[in-house]
Amino acid sequence: MRVLGSAAGGGLPQWNCGGPNSLRARAGDLELPARNQPSITISAGDGRWSLINASPDLRQQFASFAGLHPKPGTRALPLDKVVLTNADLDHVLGLLIMREALDYRIVSSAWIRDALLQHNAVFRLMASIFNVVQLGEPFELDAAGRLEAQFFPTPGKAPTWVQALVANAPESTLGLRVTERASGRRLVYAPGIQTYDDALITELEAADVRFVDGTFFQDDELSKLRPGAPDARAMGHLPIGGEAGSLARLGELPGRTFYIHINNTNPILDARSEEATLLRRAGVGVAQDGLEVEL
Repeated sequence: MRVLGSAAGGGLPQWNCGGPNSLRARAGDLELPARNQPSITISAGDGRWSLINASPDLRQQFASFAGLHPKPGTRALPLDKVVLTNADLDHVLGLLIMREALDYRIVSSAWIRDALLQHNAVFRLMASIFNVVQLGEPFELDAAGRLEAQFFPTPGKAPTWVQALVANAPESTLGLRVTERASGRRLVYAPGIQTYDDALITELEAADVRFVDGTFFQDDELSKLRPGAPDARAMGHLPIGGEAGSLARLGELPGRTFYIHINNTNPILDARSEEATLLRRAGVGVAQDGLEVEL
């Protein structure tokens, strides 16, 4: 698995943000390198890949990773599927960049497909390649059938842009379980989590490697920079810190854990910060663009 983008929507630096982290990243601070918006790619080791979420930075992400380059003299990408875990703009806008090469398949829940196709005409360019699967229904992630994937619900909220058009549902915010059939080893990707219930903890506990929502460290983190902004939970993200934060649950899990989908305001972006030190002591990592993990 390779991380193509580890930041939350807007990336780092965010184009309209003058906060401390964005200022340092914009100035080229080596301790706070720029980060793309969130996306990962997974391979069974045969040179072909599947994309999990399509960020607005997709063109740059594909260009910077040779594994996703087309064959010389062709437009043939080594791409099997594009899997969508929700309809947030930072997870789907990259599809529009891929509109001219429709030899891959898009996989999502019915809720995510309908949110995109029924309420935004531009995404109908890709209607013919959408495939819907149910929660818990296994599907092959790669063409060779070495990797089995399943969606599971993660407590969250509907994207802001569609809230006035359709009600929230368990199918709107998903985690993805990927299992290598030969070994049984499992990776879980869950970039949006509002609360941790028992079912989610059980799912995460069974994974050998997990990448989870690390958007904010504190609940009021965004409002400190922009007064009046909603808190983390209202935006669908459980903060990392505090007795009720995600770190208190994740630090106890076996295997490897990484935070991903990290907002530009989050202090864990600076490896020298107290917050980043707290994560290291708990044995939890911070995903970075270009990070590769092999099961």
